[in-house]
Amino acid sequence: MDNLHKKETNSLHEVNLKALLRKILERKFLFLGSMAVCLALALAYVKVATPIYEVQASLLIDPLGKSRMLGESKYVDGAVGQIGTEKNLFNEIGILKSYTLIDQALDELDFQVSYHAGNWLKRKEYYGYFPFTVELQDSSTQLYDVPFVVEFLSAEEYRLTVKANKFFVSNPENGTKHEVDQKLAFASNYRFGQEVSQHYFHFTINKPKYKVAMEDFRDKELSFIMHSRDKLINEFKDKLQVEQFDIQADILHVKTQGTSLDKELVFLEKLTSHFIDSKFSERDDIATSKEDFIRKQLKGVTDSLSHAEKGLENFQKTNNVVDLSLSASTTIDQLNILESERAQIELNVKYYTSLVGYLNSNSGIEKIIAPSVVGIDDPLLNENLVELRRLHNKKTHLSSYKGEKSLDLKVINEEIAETTNSLRENIKNLLESSKIALQDKNKRIGGLEGKLNQLPTSQKRQLSFERKTTLYDNLSRYLSQELAKASIAKAEDIADTKLLDAPRMVGDGPISPQKGLILLLAFIVGLIIPLTWVVFSSSLGETMDDIGNVEAFSSIPVAARISHMDNGPEGSPSQALLVESFRGLAANLQFMVADPEKNIIGVTSTVSGEGKSFCVSNLGISLAAEGKKTLLVDLNFRHPNLFQGQNYEDGKALSDYLKDRATPDEIIQQFYSLPNLHYIPSLPGEKNPHHLLASPRLKTLLQALKYEYDYIIVDTPAVGLVSDYLLISRFVDIHLFILRRKLSKQSFLSEIEKWKEKGKMDNLFLVLNDLKNIPSINGYASTGKGGVPEGHRLSASFKPGKTFLRKSGKI
Repeated sequence: MDNLHKKETNSLHEVNLKALLRKILERKFLFLGSMAVCLALALAYVKVATPIYEVQASLLIDPLGKSRMLGESKYVDGAVGQIGTEKNLFNEIGILKSYTLIDQALDELDFQVSYHAGNWLKRKEYYGYFPFTVELQDSSTQLYDVPFVVEFLSAEEYRLTVKANKFFVSNPENGTKHEVDQKLAFASNYRFGQEVSQHYFHFTINKPKYKVAMEDFRDKELSFIMHSRDKLINEFKDKLQVEQFDIQADILHVKTQGTSLDKELVFLEKLTSHFIDSKFSERDDIATSKEDFIRKQLKGVTDSLSHAEKGLENFQKTNNVVDLSLSASTTIDQLNILESERAQIELNVKYYTSLVGYLNSNSGIEKIIAPSVVGIDDPLLNENLVELRRLHNKKTHLSSYKGEKSLDLKVINEEIAETTNSLRENIKNLLESSKIALQDKNKRIGGLEGKLNQLPTSQKRQLSFERKTTLYDNLSRYLSQELAKASIAKAEDIADTKLLDAPRMVGDGPISPQKGLILLLAFIVGLIIPLTWVVFSSSLGETMDDIGNVEAFSSIPVAARISHMDNGPEGSPSQALLVESFRGLAANLQFMVADPEKNIIGVTSTVSGEGKSFCVSNLGISLAAEGKKTLLVDLNFRHPNLFQGQNYEDGKALSDYLKDRATPDEIIQQFYSLPNLHYIPSLPGEKNPHHLLASPRLKTLLQALKYEYDYIIVDTPAVGLVSDYLLISRFVDIHLFILRRKLSKQSFLSEIEKWKEKGKMDNLFLVLNDLKNIPSINGYASTGKGGVPEGHRLSASFKPGKTFLRKSGKI
């Protein structure tokens, strides 16, 4: 069973594909025309579309500053102790896309005025080469985002025109802009170099200092547009892309796009230059703050050293130099060491105190002196300072492009507060431990000084002068070394950020429009449009031109194919073929009705006009001509047309019997010349067809008549219009659905499938009506023995009641 189903499915797909290919070939000119139109439109778009160029630069970021590091400390740059040399690439990306950096780059560029040339179909932006330049008066109001048209009247004179319905103007007092909702129409003649001053704009149009070939702008409308600074910055910010070259690389690609290649190149050059300069400036600021701190400390130490040296010198002049004992020398050495350590601790305390001041002021965090400058090597303190510096940088970047009310900024502020509290607690602990260490040093120094107090007065004075001189000399040397290192670091010209690739155009031309891709898409669209129309019109709404292959689309078997009849003379080949078609249907019915008691045939269709009544009458004539006693019953109470126009005996019809106003003998009529063919007519105008069809007298009548006739053929309403057939189907043994070429739709097949399941119709068959090119059986249309007698030929316009009716006989 599964294999059979697969074969049927494959056959269905094959037929579907063949039918689709046939329809495509029939409409080949439609496909060719569609592709030609789409390709023509694509070529026109490529020709008139404004090209867009992409520019890219590459930056190498040294996050650890290893390119200029002289020391080994993770937090020491050039052994100067600069904190924050570690760089987060995501922070650097944020800096490159920041509003402030883009503003600095645009500040040096004349982008506030853009120049354009072209016509209504295509316009091009120019930069650095144009027949005129515009000099704005910054202190005056200016008109933004509205084109000013400049028409050359002569080499020295031009006409200026501007029109607008709604526009923005600047406020020179506070740098803002506001909208003006009114019409503006201005036109006037000016000379080059003459000031143009109106209520909404103030500028001067000059000739460029370079030579311009006016032939390049012939027949083109020249114009310029003024842009507000904020909008200009936001436009460049939105189209600027900064991305990491590789997850393991410290290389950033900086990209931007625009209609003017030169303009984008200049902008990217300025942006990267300002970015690198900002790194040098940041280093200089840190180094300067360190120099100032060291010089301040060194000045005090130098003054103390000078005072100590003068005291020692005066003592040596007025007193003889005393040779100290070994014990005294050892004590002095210990005192020197302890006093050096005490001086270092005191310096640390000063550093911690200044650090607390920075934290309390919450400003200048980037200028905090590194702990290593004063000889502090505390990893936790260094890490806290680095983290605080990172968070402040991130806060600055977020506030620049997300605003002060950003939720991300709120999170960063919470992290800064937490890190600051942690740093304060750490400093507090360091201060307490330093004070304890200082007390210990003072205690030990006091003990050693007690020993020295036992020496003679001259020796004690000499020792005091020597100790002070040695102490201040050591401090002076240490601070001088650190000052020298800070100066060296400040003088370094090796950058942590380098321009790896200068700004350049990506590819060999504009990235848009892509001619090859657009033409390919146009070709595909040119195929899809007519193909979609063919597929959907065939499957959803198109009538079936070739319902001869309908069995490939449905599992319902086909009982017969009825030929199309041309309007030819009597006995034409098409009429003979039509006769043969109904003889074939009659023959098939004899095989279908194996049980003589199951001989009621219901004929219906999906919609009106598919040839239902035509097939009923002609099938009845064919069966009667074969010698089969046949009864035709018109159960279409809504629109009875099977025997329309006949005068029935006593005017009786089927509805009279169902209403118990007539007997079966009174409603059954007979064809003259075909004694085997009888019919029961219906009259129009019935108001309640459902009530009549549900009458038990209908079942009684059909049950009685099925034993009197070989076939009972019932003409019924179309099932797509009303549900009458479901009531009739209770008495029907064989169901015939009529489908007609050029009228029936493929969607009808699924509806018939639903009706089959809904009404539980087992013996359901299709009759395909009005087909062309059907070969005749045995190669000819027979009218001999067993055929339709002469004078009883079937006709597409045949109305049985009009020509072949006479008074019926009795049952």
